[in-house]
Amino acid sequence: QFSRERIFMEEVMNFKKTLLGLFTTLSLGFTSANAGFLVEPYLGYKIASGDRATSSKTEYSFNTPTIGGRLGYQFLGLMAGVDYSMSSGSFDLETKTLTTTTKVKHDQDQFGVFVGYNLPILLRVWGTYFLSSNLEQADGDETKGSGYALGAGFTGLPFVSLNLELRSISYDESFDKSAGTTTSLNPTSDYTEVLLSVSLPLDF
Repeated sequence: QFSRERIFMEEVMNFKKTLLGLFTTLSLGFTSANAGFLVEPYLGYKIASGDRATSSKTEYSFNTPTIGGRLGYQFLGLMAGVDYSMSSGSFDLETKTLTTTTKVKHDQDQFGVFVGYNLPILLRVWGTYFLSSNLEQADGDETKGSGYALGAGFTGLPFVSLNLELRSISYDESFDKSAGTTTSLNPTSDYTEVLLSVSLPLDF
């Protein structure tokens, strides 16, 4: 009888081990099928306008091709990582103050962190906080700031995502390269940017 009880207990333990192994295998398979590294290059066109509310209000505008990419991790539809973009070449930043209009060549680069979700309806949404956004002239003078963005992408086409992103950037510092000095902008220069892009979300 003692031998039978021992055999029974061993069989119970073996059964538990089998169930645990099966559960672990299924869990790992499910996780690996729904998780991976995200590499997403994108190419788009940006339309931007802004102003600075001084006594003589200053208005800004520029349009430029934009290239960038997102790098991060995806798990069960959630995605998070970093976003970097820049202008693909010098563009004219137009400044209007009262009756004076000037155009100066600039470049732009932006770096931020994002979090988003892949919806089950061929749509993805995300939000980005830009830690830095820089507008740089050919002479090295810069305007620096930060901001945020909300975006959505349509994934109904093979391989690519068609994206619309609204960025709000506030520039609060001006750097003079020749003098080596940084000046705080008060009030700030506030821009609204609309970015239309096509991207290639790759999951590894």
